[in-house]
Amino acid sequence: MSTPTTATATLPPYSHSHFHYPHHHQQHKSFPQPNTSAYRSTNPVLPPASRLVYPSTSGYNTHPATPAASNGASLMPLEPSRHHPHDSADLASHRSESLYSTMPANSQSSRTQVVTNPPPSSSKKRQRDVDWNDFYKNGLPTEIIVIDDSPEPEEPATSKNLTNGHSYASGPTDASVAPPAKRRRKETDAAPYDPVHHIASHTHTPRQYGSPSKSTTSSGRTNSANHTTAATSLGSLSSNGQYDHELQQASQGQKRKRTRAQTNSEAKRREALVTDAFASYIPPRQPIKKSRDVPVQIITDPPHMQISRVDDDEGHYIVVPDNPLTERYQMVKLLGQGTFGKVVQAKDRQRPGKLVAIKIIRSVQKYREASKIELRVLETLKANDPENRNRCIHLRDCFDYRGHICIVMDLLGQSVFDFLKSNNFVPFPNSQIQSFARQLFTSVAFLHDLNLIHTDLKPENILLCHNEYQTFTYNRKIPSSSSNVARQATQRRVLLDTEIRLIDFGSATFQDEYHSSVVSTRHYRAPEIILGLGWSFPCDIWSIGCILVEFFTGDALFQTHDNLEHLAMMQAVVDANIDTHLVQSVNRQPRNGTNPASRYFKRNKLDYPTADTTRQSKRFVRAMKTLPEIIPPNNKFLKEFLALLQKIFVYDPAKRITAKEALSHPWFQEHAYPDDGTEAARIRAEKQRLNELSAIAP
Repeated sequence: MSTPTTATATLPPYSHSHFHYPHHHQQHKSFPQPNTSAYRSTNPVLPPASRLVYPSTSGYNTHPATPAASNGASLMPLEPSRHHPHDSADLASHRSESLYSTMPANSQSSRTQVVTNPPPSSSKKRQRDVDWNDFYKNGLPTEIIVIDDSPEPEEPATSKNLTNGHSYASGPTDASVAPPAKRRRKETDAAPYDPVHHIASHTHTPRQYGSPSKSTTSSGRTNSANHTTAATSLGSLSSNGQYDHELQQASQGQKRKRTRAQTNSEAKRREALVTDAFASYIPPRQPIKKSRDVPVQIITDPPHMQISRVDDDEGHYIVVPDNPLTERYQMVKLLGQGTFGKVVQAKDRQRPGKLVAIKIIRSVQKYREASKIELRVLETLKANDPENRNRCIHLRDCFDYRGHICIVMDLLGQSVFDFLKSNNFVPFPNSQIQSFARQLFTSVAFLHDLNLIHTDLKPENILLCHNEYQTFTYNRKIPSSSSNVARQATQRRVLLDTEIRLIDFGSATFQDEYHSSVVSTRHYRAPEIILGLGWSFPCDIWSIGCILVEFFTGDALFQTHDNLEHLAMMQAVVDANIDTHLVQSVNRQPRNGTNPASRYFKRNKLDYPTADTTRQSKRFVRAMKTLPEIIPPNNKFLKEFLALLQKIFVYDPAKRITAKEALSHPWFQEHAYPDDGTEAARIRAEKQRLNELSAIAP
C-alpha cells in the first residue's frame, strides 16, 4: 500500500480504512508541458483502465503526478485549516466539486478534463441494485437531516474516457453540443480568509478539540483552573483589536454564501456573552437612607491576658499569624498594607470555617476620624442595597480593639491590579473589559444616586470575587498608549469569572459635605482637580476612563507625577487643547488668593514645554498616542468603545458623560467577538455544569 500522499495509478477497491488525514502535505511541482521530453520520459502511455481515478469521499483530492512518481497519481488531502470540522455543509460542497481528477492533455485538448467512470454494465448494475426491504428491515428512520446549502453535483451529459491525453466521448463529440467544462478552483490557490472557518488557523499551535495540547503548572498569586495552557481560543487573534483590520481587508470583494455554519457561529458569539442577573441598573428607592455615625464597640482584653507591644512606630498594628484579634476573630495572615493601616485574613470563630477580611486602621487620630466616615458610607451602601446588586463591599462588623478601629468585611480575591501584575501586565480580553466596565458604571451610578463620590477609583480598589484563571497563548504585540513602548507576550492568564467588588471608601465624600482640595490617585486624577476648579461626580467618570484604557493596554495611561506634564499628556491623548473658558476660570482671581494652576497657562493656552522642562519629559509627552491610535476602530465593537471613551475624556466636567448615560451607551449593546474571555466563560460554565452533575450523582 502506498503512503497517504502518493498512490499508484491502479487504485485499490473503495475501503473505509482510508478515511484519515495525513500529518504532512507534499509539495507538488507543476506538471510538465505535453509533447516534451520530460513529459514523454516520465509519462508513458497507459491503458484507459489504469488512467481512471475513482471518486473518493475520504477527504482526498487528486492531483497530477509528479515526475518522481511515474505511472502514478498523487493524492493531496484537503487542508484541515480550511474547513472547520463542524462545517459539514461547506465540506460536502467542497467534496462535490472535487470528486474527479485532472489529467494532462495534449496541445489539441483542454488542459483540464473532467474524468468520470464508464457506465457500469447491465449485469453489474443489477448486482448493485438495493434491496429496500432489507435496507429498512429495522424500521423507517426517525430523523432526516437535509443540508440545504450543499447543492447536489450535476451529472455530466456524456461519459468520457481519456487515452493518451485525448478525450473520447460516448455521446456526440461536436464542441458546440458538448457542455462547457465546469470551472474548478485550483487547490494550490490560497483560500481567502474567513473568520468563521479560519478562526484558529493563524497560530503556530493548532486548536485542540477536547483537551489542551500543552500543560503547564502555574506559579503565582492566582490558581489556574485546570493547570493547563490552552493552545488558543476562538478569535484570540482579534483580542484587543489586533488583526481586525486585516480580517476586513481579506474579506473585501468576496461574496460568500451565508451558510448555516456562519449563522450558528454568530448565534454562539451572542450567547458567549456572560449572562448577568443584575445587568440592568436599578436606582435605589426613595428616600435615600443616609446613615448617621455608626457606633463602634470598644473591646478590651481580659484582665489575665499579658499585653505586649501591639503597635509599631508609625501606629500600624503588629500582625502575628494565628494570634487572636478579640475572642471572636483569629488572624491568619497579612493581606495588604497602606497609609490607612493593614488588612488581614482572619477566622470567625462564631461561624466555623468562615474567613473574613479585617481592615485594621492605624492608631493615628486623623485616620481614626476618616474611618468613622468610611463606616457611615459602608452602612449607607448596605442600607440602600441589602442584596448587593451594585457590587460594593458591605460592612459585616466593626469594633475598637487596642486603640485600632477594625472594619470586618467579606473575604474576596485579589485586586485587579495584582492580577495584572502577576500577568506581566498583559491586557484583558475585550469581552472582559466590557464586563468590568458595566459593573464599574453600575457601582458608580449607585454611589452617585446616593449623593456619594468615591474620589479614589483605581485598579487597586477593585477586587475580584474569584481568582481562578486559564492560561491562553497570546503571541502578539501588546497595545500601548505610547509609541516608545513596544511589548510582546507569548501567553496570558484569563479570568474565568469577572465578577468584582468596589472597595476602599475611606476617601468617599457626600456631595453636600466638606470637599478637600486634592483627591484621587495621581494617574487617575481628573483635570478639574489639577486646575483647582472644584470637583464632583464627574471626577469618578474620568477615573473610570483611565481604568478602561489601562485594561486595554495593561499599563497606566498617565504615568507622571507632575501637574504640567500631566495636563500636556491629557492634551496629547484627547488631541485638543483645554477649553478656553476653563482656562479663563483658572486665571480669575479667587477670593483667597491666586490659583496655583494659573502658572501653567499663557495666553489661555497650556505653557508646555517651558525652559525648565527636561528632554525626557518632552520625549515622553511627544510619544503619547491619541485615543484612536490607542484603540483603533477596526470593528463596530471597538468603534463604540472608542466613542464612549471620547465622551469620558472631556475637559469640562459639566459636558462629561454620566454613569447612567454610559450604561445606556451603544457599546454595551454590542457583543464582543469571540476571544479568550468568551472561551474562559465557556470553560467556567462547563465546570459549573460538571460540579452540579457530580453533586446530584449518588
